[in-house]
Amino acid sequence: MLRRLGALVLTALFVTACAAHEEPVLYRADYPQYENADALFDRANLVVEARIVGEPRYLQEVTKPDSAETDPRLNPMAGAPAAVAAAQPDAPPMVITVRTAEVLKVYKGEAQVGQKVEVKELGGVFDGVTYEEEHTTALNAGSGYILFLETYPDSPAALLNPVQAKYPLDAANNPAPLPENTIKVTRSELETMS
Repeated sequence: MLRRLGALVLTALFVTACAAHEEPVLYRADYPQYENADALFDRANLVVEARIVGEPRYLQEVTKPDSAETDPRLNPMAGAPAAVAAAQPDAPPMVITVRTAEVLKVYKGEAQVGQKVEVKELGGVFDGVTYEEEHTTALNAGSGYILFLETYPDSPAALLNPVQAKYPLDAANNPAPLPENTIKVTRSELETMS
């Protein structure tokens, strides 16, 4: 179900989760970085202006350890005696929020105005625990965005990068980059790239 979360490489999960935990569980992930709006546009297979509608749904993925966790050359704890390995805390689950984006305008890709596209992001609230990805802001219901997405036939679409691939629409209905995003995008640039 998770398929890929963009081209996400989850490098570390930080803090352990329990139902009584008041602090959010923080995810740290590496995403591809883009040099400019043209690179974002070229890589995306769907670029739309959309409004987030409805309630989110949350998915919990149980991830299998990758070779970086089980290969003794990459992880000193791999192959450790059971008592030592058991003393290590379990990594928290991967929680995904899926939101519905109603398409208002299509700049690139196979979508129609009025169509609803599911978009997934890392993090959310699951079993009373808040999971957050560092350095990003989640999509908000009722808000408009320009979204640079990668789509899949059997899974919700994913942002190419949680900071660089979503542009909230400002009071004048123009795309504004998130604070950590240095790439600016205008509607006229999007029209030219289309």
